[in-house]
Amino acid sequence: MLSRKDRTVEKYMRAGAAMRLFKTAYSEVITILSEVMPIQDYEKVMRAMYKVDQVCSDTEDRMFREHPDLDNEYIDVFYGDLKGDTRNDVDRKVVQMAHEMSEHLFGEKQ
Repeated sequence: MLSRKDRTVEKYMRAGAAMRLFKTAYSEVITILSEVMPIQDYEKVMRAMYKVDQVCSDTEDRMFREHPDLDNEYIDVFYGDLKGDTRNDVDRKVVQMAHEMSEHLFGEKQ
């Protein structure tokens, strides 16, 4: 883990983009799995996703503590999805970063 001075707003935005990409994918996976898995297993997956949401909330809290000068647009760093309209400049930047990560992960091999 990086030291406090190394946890820049840009690094938080990159982490938020990765979380959005992950949450977008897991939403699709959960929907598909719900059709074939027993309810007990589905509930386990949902509990795990709840923990992921808690981590996002804790990380957002840390970001605002470490960078108290951030305005309310930065609430969009860890929340939202990759579909639909963006709400502000921060949201647009994070969505763009997530799409770039997706391209890096799933794009054509060179």
